[in-house]
Amino acid sequence: MISFLRRYRKVLFIAVIAIFLIATFVGLGGYLFTSRDTSSAVASVGPAKIPYSRYIARVNQYAEVLRSRGTEVNDEMIKELKRAMLQEMIVDELLVSKASEMGIMVADEELARDIRNTPAFQRDGNFSQEAYFFAVRRSFGDTPEAYEGQRRLQIKTAKFKQLLYHSAKLTPAEVDAAFKRAQDSYAKEHKGSLKGFTATKEAVAGQEQQQKALELINYYLRQLAGQIQIVSYLEQRESGT
Repeated sequence: MISFLRRYRKVLFIAVIAIFLIATFVGLGGYLFTSRDTSSAVASVGPAKIPYSRYIARVNQYAEVLRSRGTEVNDEMIKELKRAMLQEMIVDELLVSKASEMGIMVADEELARDIRNTPAFQRDGNFSQEAYFFAVRRSFGDTPEAYEGQRRLQIKTAKFKQLLYHSAKLTPAEVDAAFKRAQDSYAKEHKGSLKGFTATKEAVAGQEQQQKALELINYYLRQLAGQIQIVSYLEQRESGT
């Protein structure tokens, strides 16, 4: 995910399970722009189409939350938000493709449990079908059926990310080496002193594991971006053509 969304993500609510951020992937910068229309899609990733209505709903949702937090959302920020959101949604589709290829599934009960446990769909701590229908239509601009289909894909992607995160677990030797690097780096910046160095092995190991997971996911994304045709129709949708 590019720096714009990473910078503001802490103040944004979106119903997505986030295991870690795709902070370093840059391989989608040259996705294809074409004059060929594809109904109301904002982009296509292989056979999958990203609906413009869902895309613009997410852009508006992010922008509205930013405004509610006192951030001035000007035209330049909206332009950058649109670019960032399109890239994020394309990455999501690529990850769904890889998760499906690996046989990752989301059972109906798993999806139902996720929906029941979403605070936005509850009243007095209990799931409310009325609140669910209202929130889906108002906040996500979708029908319940469309939302559930999209949410299933999001959970599948999250499970894939979690799988990669666990596969990046460090060995004890790697933890020791990472901790030593952290100490050496700190000492270099503080004239050879470790006074004030408060990082624990667990914290350093967690950061190192996340970095390894990011490298894994970026490896898969670069592979997928070379195998799957990615086409943007944003210019056509924005111009109304």
